[in-house]
Amino acid sequence: MKKTSILFLTIVMLLLMAIPGLFAAGNVETATTQPAAEKVLTIGVDQEAVGLDPHIVTAFSSHRRIDLLYNRLVRLDENLVVVPDLAESWEIPNNLTYIFHLKKGVKFHNGREMVADDVKYSLERVMDSKTASPGRSYIALVTSIEVIDPYTVKLTLSAPLASLLDSLTSNNLSIVAKEVVEANGNLQKVEAGTGPFMLKEWVPDNSMTLVKNPDYFEPNSPAVDKVIFRVIPESASLLAGIKSGDLDIATINDGATIRQAMATPQVTVKSKPGINVRTFGFNTTRKPFTDERVREAMALAIDRKQIVAMAEFGMGTPTGPIPVAATDWALPLSELPFSSPDTAKAKALLTEAGYPNGFSFNIVCSATYEGGLAVAQVIQSELKEIGVTANLEVVEWGTYIDRWVKRDFDSMIEIRGGSGEPDRFLYRTLYSTGGVNNFMFKDAETDRLLDLGRSQTVPAERKATYNALQKLLCEKAPLIFLYSPNENHVIGPRVEGFKQVGNGSLYYITHTSVK
Repeated sequence: MKKTSILFLTIVMLLLMAIPGLFAAGNVETATTQPAAEKVLTIGVDQEAVGLDPHIVTAFSSHRRIDLLYNRLVRLDENLVVVPDLAESWEIPNNLTYIFHLKKGVKFHNGREMVADDVKYSLERVMDSKTASPGRSYIALVTSIEVIDPYTVKLTLSAPLASLLDSLTSNNLSIVAKEVVEANGNLQKVEAGTGPFMLKEWVPDNSMTLVKNPDYFEPNSPAVDKVIFRVIPESASLLAGIKSGDLDIATINDGATIRQAMATPQVTVKSKPGINVRTFGFNTTRKPFTDERVREAMALAIDRKQIVAMAEFGMGTPTGPIPVAATDWALPLSELPFSSPDTAKAKALLTEAGYPNGFSFNIVCSATYEGGLAVAQVIQSELKEIGVTANLEVVEWGTYIDRWVKRDFDSMIEIRGGSGEPDRFLYRTLYSTGGVNNFMFKDAETDRLLDLGRSQTVPAERKATYNALQKLLCEKAPLIFLYSPNENHVIGPRVEGFKQVGNGSLYYITHTSVK
């Protein structure tokens, strides 16, 4: 019995000594085998992307995906300052020569290293008229692109171009992989970038899933494993998604919803004066908009403050041809002709032009924010005061883009991508052969001033040129520059580190983390 008891106690003692080791081993196994939780950032947007080819697209909805899929030689930071992207540095030995030194080891999403030949191919694809790139005017003065070595490329210009560096920040000048373009014809449904994220899945009108680029060249970036864009057309539903936690960030443009979000606990609203511009443009080849006096009358009937108040709930700032946030260049509206409401003068101009009883025309718009239905409704009401009937053609988003591309409209409400650099914004928009001159506006003096402004390098001289140009554009009125909307993002409690750029870019998702 004694022997049995001693044996029993010995066994118990051995077991007790072994248990801590067993638990420790168990803990080690759990720690090493259990995968870390995937970090997913979900973004709610109100519009579907209209293709992903950075050299072709114009829609803001497409550019917001391209922000995360591609890189350019240089980019804009949160203060709209040009900083390195794929280029680690650059030299400007004279005002006709730019030499860019590329970062080494940058990889496309297919695993191949990005080199100077890719820069040459990408920019030449933009310059090729067959591509029909809206970015072509940005580099129209580039006469040659020379590969010096695998990591050095030289651009030579035919004339000075003060806006070149700023223009090279455009998504339309992204660097792409030639082999992917050639394999697919274009990049509208695929991607060939070097960006922080890669395209994994695209369910049209529903969602787009991007996954982390494990080879991204910026250290410790991106901070999340996956980004999901969810297309939710209604602003109220976007806010509901933030409140429920289904969304982490939402791009909300409706002013009423933004104000509601500001009063919602645990929800943060980032709102920053933007450099994009809401416009009301005319097809200057269609009567009655062939007559400058008619366009001036329309401008005098417009009350920008009322439009901002009613369509944006005050979340914007009236502006002229240069975005008001570009304080070094923009003239105040008080100094610009035909920029303050004057019903009597508007009616007199219509009578002079042969329309004493007004006329009827169509405004193409869309129920999406970019399509500007709310703005069109206010303008429709304002034009009644001068006897003009505006019929709203409210079309779905895809049709809106198609009509825009084909210049098939009497008039159209848009948002134009602005810039703190006037040449970058105005040249392609209003030069007679500008890539996005959808108004088909041709004016010799406008062309002369645009050519002069982009060639000048003395700031005071450029300022005088763009002052004259702003006044001239308000007199010619091929479009009416209405206001710059605020850039708004509604953010849930899990999000840390997100910054706004001011032009709508989502680049800083690269450095955004989730708790």
